[in-house]
Amino acid sequence: MSVFHLKYRPQKISDLDSVEVSASLKKIVLSQEMPQAFLFAGPKGAGKTSAARIMARAVNCENPKDGEPCGKCDNCKEVMKGSCIDVIEIDAASNRGIEEARDLKEKAYLLPSKLPKKVFIIDEVHMMTKDAFNALLKLIEEPPKHTIFILCTTDWQKIPETVLSRLVKVDFKKGNRSELHNSLRRIVEGEKFEIEETAIDLIVDKSDGSFRNIQRTLNEIYLNFGKKVKADDVKAFFETKMGEYTPETLENDLVDGDVKLILTNLEKMAEKGVDFKSFRENLLVYFQDKLLGGLGVEGRGQPKMSTEATERWLQLLIAAGKQEKEVSIDQLPMELAVAEFLKSNLQSTNFNQKKEPEQKIEETKKEIVSHSVNKKDVDLGIDVAKIEEGWGRVLTAVKPYNHSVEAFLRAARPKAIDGNLVTLEVFYPFHKDRLEEQKNRRIVETGFKEALGIEVIFECVLSESKQAPLIIKNDTPNALVNDKLEETAKTNGDIYDVAKEIFG
Repeated sequence: MSVFHLKYRPQKISDLDSVEVSASLKKIVLSQEMPQAFLFAGPKGAGKTSAARIMARAVNCENPKDGEPCGKCDNCKEVMKGSCIDVIEIDAASNRGIEEARDLKEKAYLLPSKLPKKVFIIDEVHMMTKDAFNALLKLIEEPPKHTIFILCTTDWQKIPETVLSRLVKVDFKKGNRSELHNSLRRIVEGEKFEIEETAIDLIVDKSDGSFRNIQRTLNEIYLNFGKKVKADDVKAFFETKMGEYTPETLENDLVDGDVKLILTNLEKMAEKGVDFKSFRENLLVYFQDKLLGGLGVEGRGQPKMSTEATERWLQLLIAAGKQEKEVSIDQLPMELAVAEFLKSNLQSTNFNQKKEPEQKIEETKKEIVSHSVNKKDVDLGIDVAKIEEGWGRVLTAVKPYNHSVEAFLRAARPKAIDGNLVTLEVFYPFHKDRLEEQKNRRIVETGFKEALGIEVIFECVLSESKQAPLIIKNDTPNALVNDKLEETAKTNGDIYDVAKEIFG
């Protein structure tokens, strides 16, 4: 059986999955003065290398038609074999130094052995060293007439401006739904698949806009289910590949700070052989959508974490992707990301209060007693300033009942009191929704009674602007905690101990 992404690799410019790239390259090939140095820039799996190889045939074809290589002449066949000595592909990630650049320069000045043009395709060119770029610059400034240079990169910003200014840049982007569907359908029809339309939609949804990903995924689905594929088959495939731990569930567990549960789930996924690279990439797509929603972009998901926390989590996911290549334990980068994220969250909600020797942190979780308080026009003898002064004591009273509610309150501020109605100003819709849940409402009201001795009800209002966090002064013995991380958050389990337990 052929590998789909190789068997169905585009052979002509018009075959390229990206309509925009296809149109750009067609114009370039048909132009009167053909450039000699290109930069193909875009994400992995967008078709950069395929396009470069097509260009190598197009500039050497004996019988081109409308800029397209014929695929039948001796020159086209020579390039298509993949062993043509006049088409030289270089991986700059492993050939990045000055010596490799000098070797490239020597080869460039040698005349082609068979073809009219010698084509150099340099992949991941941004990995080259500064000295190597300097050597390359001299070559592309005044290239030999018989040479074409096609530089490919996933990170063009790292290329020196002096080099960029000498290149014709072609932007490769993630495929849109129509392009991804067309790419997939070409294989479906070529292999005579019987596949449900909803199954195709599922594969497209999980592709992250990568043409190569979508083709490889179909290959794996075929190996598992054959050529008759149902939507349920595809769902089962992705559950096995990415695990049953959905991004939404993980998000909830991150908000709750349940490190033991998260790490335990990741370990179970590892035992089942889940592809953690695919799982992490799926998380990137999910949380990027939440980040945009949190920043006000219409049509995006509503975040359950603050914008700052979402940004930090995305950065840790990106870092985990870089670590995946360096470790042999597949789940370890994700586990480290989780531990680091929750550790930083924990530190941000601690205010380094000192622990007195005679005090102990309460470890048992209290049970809330249901009670009902109605709005009353009474004078409780307390104003907002007094509530702010005792806010730390309220948090301390709430925490044994539910540490998540305490965390939400830390991101809120007392705004007003009218009779026995306290108004809390919150900054995120998710926090407001959670605090107003009946069970959490009772916890907050119980915290007021225990800490300040007043029976109140409360309402939440969304703030129109972000304010600085309330400076909290916890002055009761129960609020005194150790400023060492390893002795905090007893209700949730110690992050370092859990990490040690999991990682060994």
